[in-house]
Amino acid sequence: MYTNIMANSTTSYKLYGIPYLGSMAIELLMEEAGIKYDIIFATPEERNSEEFKMISPRGLVPVLITPSGQSIFEGPAIINFLLETHHTDLIAPIGNPDRATCFQWLSFLSTALGNANNRFFFPDRYGSSEIDIKEKAELDRKACYDILEKHVDGFLSGKTCGIADFYFYVLMNWDDNKTDELAKRPNLEKIFNQVNETPSVQKVLKNQTS
Repeated sequence: MYTNIMANSTTSYKLYGIPYLGSMAIELLMEEAGIKYDIIFATPEERNSEEFKMISPRGLVPVLITPSGQSIFEGPAIINFLLETHHTDLIAPIGNPDRATCFQWLSFLSTALGNANNRFFFPDRYGSSEIDIKEKAELDRKACYDILEKHVDGFLSGKTCGIADFYFYVLMNWDDNKTDELAKRPNLEKIFNQVNETPSVQKVLKNQTS
């Protein structure tokens, strides 16, 4: 059976995910925006079922089921949908330059840092030389950190902490050496620590182990 955790008293959305992975960024968005949802952690066997592949063709998470019954897969698509359909201070208004900055770094985090994380933790998906794949992924992760550190101006979402910063927080938590890596990069350390102190983060972290 799916592990179902009620996030609010009345459910509007269902989010399928895996503890601590990409779905956690979406949980944080919904918590910060006050969006009612259930988080549902599915086992590998359940994700590989034909039933699940009806809502996620490759059997991957996250997947969001909307109140109307529509299924949306791929994290960036889900984040964009929620940002466009719910008012939130996690992204600047349409027309504000900070909005483009936020989407810029969301894309970078998903395609560059997220990809490096996947290659590091799941090297068997990318070829037979797992040691070489992991070593290259680790170099790519550090290169991503350096790019972020060099170019961030305040926050990844613009002048205030927002969804890109929360997404960075989730991806940074994949790194077992995050304390050392952040200590070398004070701009990123500031972002990580500020996000870590928000009540929604503590609530969502608790959900991952419930």
